[in-house]
Amino acid sequence: MRIHKVTANFSFVAAVLALVLGVAFSARSQTVLIKMGDNTTYQGTNAPSPDSNGNYWNSVDSSQFFPGLTNIDGTAGGAGWAVAFGFETNAVGNTGASNGPAGPVPPGTPANCVIDANALGNLGIKQAVYDYYVNSEFELQNLYPSRTYTLTFFGSHSQSPSDYTVYSIFTNSAYSALETAVAQYAQYPANPSVANSNMVVSTTVLPPANGILYVQFLGTNTVGGGIGTNGAGGYLNCMQVTQGPSTNATPAATPLNQTTLIQFGNNTLTNCTVGFSGTNVIYGNCPQTPNPDIQGHYWNSVSSANFFPTTNALGQVNSVAYSANGEGSGSNPQGGYDTYNGPDSGTNGVTVTNNISDIATNALGYLGVATAVSTSFRDWEIFFDDLDPTHQYTFNFFGSMKYAPSQITKYYVLNYAQTSILAQFTSPVGSGQFNNEDRLTSITLTPPADAALVFYFFGTNSLQQGALNAMSIVDLTPYPAPTAPPVNATWLLNFGDTNNPPNPATPGALRGLPNPSPDSMGHYWNSVDTNYYVNPVVLTNAAGAATAMTFQFDLSNPAFTNAASGFGADDYNGPCTPFGALPTSASNAVINTAALGYLGYSNAVCNYYVNSHFILQGMNPAHQYALTFFGSHAYNSGGGAGPAGGQGDPLTVYKVYSDSGYSSLIASTNLCIGGGYFQDWNTHRLAVIGPIYPSASGAMYIDFAGSQGDLGYLNDMQIVDVTGSAPPTDPFRTWQSNYFSNAELGNPAFSGPNADPLGKGISNTNQFLAGFNPTNSAASPRVISIAKTNSSDLLITYLGASGDNTYSPGFASRTNVLEVNAGPNYTTNSFVSTGQTNILSGGSGLGTVTSFIQTNGATGSAHYYRVRVLVP
Repeated sequence: MRIHKVTANFSFVAAVLALVLGVAFSARSQTVLIKMGDNTTYQGTNAPSPDSNGNYWNSVDSSQFFPGLTNIDGTAGGAGWAVAFGFETNAVGNTGASNGPAGPVPPGTPANCVIDANALGNLGIKQAVYDYYVNSEFELQNLYPSRTYTLTFFGSHSQSPSDYTVYSIFTNSAYSALETAVAQYAQYPANPSVANSNMVVSTTVLPPANGILYVQFLGTNTVGGGIGTNGAGGYLNCMQVTQGPSTNATPAATPLNQTTLIQFGNNTLTNCTVGFSGTNVIYGNCPQTPNPDIQGHYWNSVSSANFFPTTNALGQVNSVAYSANGEGSGSNPQGGYDTYNGPDSGTNGVTVTNNISDIATNALGYLGVATAVSTSFRDWEIFFDDLDPTHQYTFNFFGSMKYAPSQITKYYVLNYAQTSILAQFTSPVGSGQFNNEDRLTSITLTPPADAALVFYFFGTNSLQQGALNAMSIVDLTPYPAPTAPPVNATWLLNFGDTNNPPNPATPGALRGLPNPSPDSMGHYWNSVDTNYYVNPVVLTNAAGAATAMTFQFDLSNPAFTNAASGFGADDYNGPCTPFGALPTSASNAVINTAALGYLGYSNAVCNYYVNSHFILQGMNPAHQYALTFFGSHAYNSGGGAGPAGGQGDPLTVYKVYSDSGYSSLIASTNLCIGGGYFQDWNTHRLAVIGPIYPSASGAMYIDFAGSQGDLGYLNDMQIVDVTGSAPPTDPFRTWQSNYFSNAELGNPAFSGPNADPLGKGISNTNQFLAGFNPTNSAASPRVISIAKTNSSDLLITYLGASGDNTYSPGFASRTNVLEVNAGPNYTTNSFVSTGQTNILSGGSGLGTVTSFIQTNGATGSAHYYRVRVLVP
């Protein structure tokens, strides 16, 4: 048994407890206030709802069971949660108000209650503390087993046979399995005629699996501080219950640009339960989470329709495509959707408000958003296309339903043809009145070669009804980030232009789409087409200047030519293809421009070439180059049938050789250019080779094709002379990178040259020059102390700069001059050297403490000292 006895200074304890309660009450809908006694009990009264603080109360008695208490914000019966309350019929004590906060027999009115309302927090309402129950037992039900709950008690009575009351919390109905106990004085030991007016006592507990806490309060039948055993004189006037966080671990944050959030349901769905007319269901539109959500993240709210493009959690266009089929089965086939008995529902199963939900946000991470989990899909096949077959993905699932027909949902992971089970797992949904509040189910997979996965889920009992409310997809491997290299060392190529003839195999197809140069970013492009089969073309750099580099398609290995179509270039099913139509404009590409950098220009990505060979010449053999590729195309379900099949592979492989025979491979890379089965294409992925050297003759021989021998695609590419573009090392930037995180580097107000991130009175530029750590508040040149050594001399202790060896090339040493202004007035231009000059070295950016004795410094007018750091 753990007994916590409150015997400290009363005013101090009350202040501390009031502070604790104030913090706990920030989640208003997760707190209930309970008044013991009401206007049906002896000397009782009801607490006002709302009270003078705007809070709502539950006035309870022993004549009835209370199945759903009202929350502190007035939401009733499960808008966020629903505590049930009931006294044990065989363990109910007396009620009354005599000798309570309102005075002796007969008691005064609630207005006569003497309490410190501020110290009692939410419990400091006179009507709520007026009367009490004596020595009783009661149950708190509908508590979630993996959440903590803080119980706060206020007992007050004078002239009692016990100085204090012990509140014991048990986890079984026999009241024998004690979880914890806390004690509180109901009357002041030094003056038993004065009832407690300013103390509450709290304890935090975890309910058992049945979600019930069994509470007993008894006196001790003693006065003067002892603890007796007879249990007389225990009192409880009012209490509160505050729901805390889940005890489950918080999921790790994942990169937002690699995370896709999916809400199952949106406001285009019209058959969600929104109410009842008698026993008839009233249907309406399902709720849809706003974008961004309360965490600042973006969602894809889906129905059964195909969904592309999705967005990542930053709201940027993503390549993952979604589709679904309802798959009802068993004795109660569903394949449907609803909000009924979802996490946001009240006791009648109808969503009260989807801003408040029975979920533990701390345990669900990005999925812990009330507005995103309202609706669940029930028994479905979920399809995902355009998943990179070379990457691993973690899929996180959250299913949640009250009174779920099946407590467990089972998932099968299948290939697109549904001929192979790749994995299977189960996920909890809910049990009885408890919907799943805090449990995610995760699985990590590598997609098959066709870039598609199917998740089929259903219940595990005879009803076979499973539920899925929300999920996330996390790509565990980042793609190369776009760069902004110097334009005079960068070449931009887009494959295809208006010289490309229309594809005869595509009725109504147009010629290739144009690419203006310069583009909207001011960059110049080289549009390559079939004219360059014969002669090499001189390439212009991104600044618009002609260069020595040339491009030519390889006549001996030209672009793949289909006998039916006659050529190997097109724009159909590329990024500029409207859904279900032919491309007509080069300005409507669906791409993530932020992820593609210079290559993210709509006109440049519309056209593409397939399975081509080309030669870059006139490169500097002594320089290294980086090649960045962007390929994008939909419906890549070739499956190894070969180019003649007319279909692509989800993966295109780009290879660079040093010889015209394409036998001496320098380097290669691959890129997922789109999905296999839906109209979805690569919107954000890049593939990079390099830095690499060209051949001794200054040439690179490049080819690309599908990874399984089908068609591969290239829409545009970037070439950067890495050697020629490398800027001189900037020592200040090196210093910034040593001390600031990427997020801080992106905030010039924190890491910029003129910033003073910690308010030390010294800019980052000067901290760099002096050799100080900008992230340590104590690292700056300053006088530490001035003390007399005798009647006339002063000892000045100061922190001087001593270099910074924590990065390369840090400063090895710094020269410090201690300066003095002999007064009588302080002016910044009146400082002169004290004669103390130190060259301090070997420091780590924190400085070195040194000192100087100033003779006769303690005589005459006031002296002012400062440390000056000399910069070479």
